[in-house]
Amino acid sequence: MKGTFYPSKKSAPAKGTIVYFHGGGLIFGHRDDLPSVYVSMLTEHGYGLLTLDYPLAPETPLPAIMEAISRSIAWFTDQGFRTLGLENADHYLMGRSAGGYLALHYAVHASAAVKPLGVIAFYGYHTLSEASFHVPSRHFLAFPPVSDSTMQSLIAQQPIASSPSEQRYLLYLAARQRGNWITLLFGDTPPDRNFDLTKEQLATLPSTFLAAADQDPDVPVRQSKMLHKWIPDSELHLVQSTHHDFDRTQTEEWGLDVYSKLIKWLDRD
Repeated sequence: MKGTFYPSKKSAPAKGTIVYFHGGGLIFGHRDDLPSVYVSMLTEHGYGLLTLDYPLAPETPLPAIMEAISRSIAWFTDQGFRTLGLENADHYLMGRSAGGYLALHYAVHASAAVKPLGVIAFYGYHTLSEASFHVPSRHFLAFPPVSDSTMQSLIAQQPIASSPSEQRYLLYLAARQRGNWITLLFGDTPPDRNFDLTKEQLATLPSTFLAAADQDPDVPVRQSKMLHKWIPDSELHLVQSTHHDFDRTQTEEWGLDVYSKLIKWLDRD
């Protein structure tokens, strides 16, 4: 596993470290996918940013992905913060899309000693039992079909933790076209309901910042709305967009607006 650390640009001690997990359906993506303008906004306001890779499915099944994330965060809270020149391990967990799911899942199951100060989930989800995840997606069926042979050729023979999005995206596209994405995450093991977060579990989360597109074609916006309903101390910001990852570029006005609101939320104390 590799990580990239962006230190706070303020001379005073950092206000906390944001530990970030990328999106990509748990199948593709890399740790440095956050547009540079947002990285600058966070670090210029006094926050460190630690972006982490994690093993990708289907080469690594979801239970093992979660174990790897636990080890990475344990490293940071035990000793890594010192290695990075930080005074303490105070941190927030942040993720976009699948990374938001990972951040929420880990925050729920973290021990009291390593609980994050807060959680940041951009167009994330709390359950893999979402009905639309288990049937062919009308949105993805509008794209040229991915053949079985192409799908198989994209699966590596050994575990991987980072991949060019342009190539591996086709694997995610194929899975959503077939409606077998969740099955792909668990390999030969049947999907485990323990990877769904319940209303009672979500109620234990610390303060949480949520953002999503109101017309998200990939992850239904109802996921973010339910998170807002069930997490007692949460903010939800919806943008008028048909893009799942509405903040994927640094030129779209709504992305800059939401990250400005995120900084206000971080600075609230």
